[in-house]
Amino acid sequence: MSIQRLRRGPAAAGRVRRPTAAGFSKGTTRLRRRGHPGAAGEAHYGAAGVSFIAPVETRVGLFELLSTLAYPDLSQPPGEHLSQEPTPWALARPLWCHHFHQQDRTPSGEPIKSYGGGTLGRQQVIYHPAALRAEHGYAVGHPGAAAGDRVFCVWNRQSGRWEMLTPPLRLWRFELKEDLAPGQSAAAYLLPFVAGQYQPEVHVQFTVHDALHGLLRGRGRNGEHRGTRGYARLMPDSGRWEILALEQRARWVRFALSEALTFQASTAQAEVLSYWDGDHPDPHHQGVVVLNCPTSGDQYMFAGAAGAVGLACYDPQEDKYRIVQLECP
Repeated sequence: MSIQRLRRGPAAAGRVRRPTAAGFSKGTTRLRRRGHPGAAGEAHYGAAGVSFIAPVETRVGLFELLSTLAYPDLSQPPGEHLSQEPTPWALARPLWCHHFHQQDRTPSGEPIKSYGGGTLGRQQVIYHPAALRAEHGYAVGHPGAAAGDRVFCVWNRQSGRWEMLTPPLRLWRFELKEDLAPGQSAAAYLLPFVAGQYQPEVHVQFTVHDALHGLLRGRGRNGEHRGTRGYARLMPDSGRWEILALEQRARWVRFALSEALTFQASTAQAEVLSYWDGDHPDPHHQGVVVLNCPTSGDQYMFAGAAGAVGLACYDPQEDKYRIVQLECP
């Protein structure tokens, strides 16, 4: 594209000047000194291309949130949630503001640069346009700020409102909607904290990926089952929600045999008495299978009568608990 064609483009208010060698040595070359393309501010051309500095009307403020960011309620019937505000918002009170305007002066003629203090004025509504979006452009995810937090906001002249500069929260809690095989992906629900407990948000689904190929501690060879909870992070390079942590099955259990175990038996049913270093291995109280340890011969190491108490360690390869100690018969 020629320089003449550039002059006839949208930025015709000022001429675009090709950077000189001297300009390159300084990093950037100002395209024009007094003109402002739209409301973007002065343009500069450097090694990274054309960039814009902040306009003189920019206002930056510090706010203290009076409420947690409110997200759209996607549980409403189709169509009704479209009437909601798609961007998260919260009530906040301004604490401090910096006003970049050359015409603002004090009575003595000094430029006004900032004002505020402990309290500045009445509460206002601030918005978080950087929140992650889902279907129809509505924000989803965990709030990036809560009541009592302090955030910087910029006044958006186009939308006419204060907007947070805080980046979106890219670490989400989740609950598996379906079984997850090692090294694969599965659908999951967002897991927010509501009314004092973690409740899956079935209207917000996303896909989580096991980027570690089943190497997360506490996972058996068959993977994780539906209902397992964990954390996932949206990674910028892959663009996928990669699992960081999953609920871990208890590593150790203290058990009581539900049936007799002989030196010729490889397994037995048992009742979990206590557990530690992980999640409950038998939340529905259906019993667990404990594995006997083979010896160098044809027999096994442990034997015990029904009711005998022992100690077992989780075996991720077998996805069961292997006996390490048992009361003698």
